[in-house]
Amino acid sequence: MFKWEVLAVEPKKDFTLLLTFAKGKKRLFDCKKYLWEKPYAQKLKDIDFFMGAKADHFTVMWADDLDVAPEYLYENSVKVK
Repeated sequence: MFKWEVLAVEPKKDFTLLLTFAKGKKRLFDCKKYLWEKPYAQKLKDIDFFMGAKADHFTVMWADDLDVAPEYLYENSVKVK
């Protein structure tokens, strides 16, 4: 098991994701910057679509096969106590 494997995700209304990685490590990923920088992520600006995030295949996925690389999530998130 790699440290960056996503086991669970809780999307928040402020466009952040509370992520649980391997070994129970919790981290917070702020999607706001990601939404503006990545053209293919434009659908995530719709809060209803964003809130449909789920953990699948060890990463975060949404409908329409939209996902974010798990190592990107890990490297660009902050620790949660």
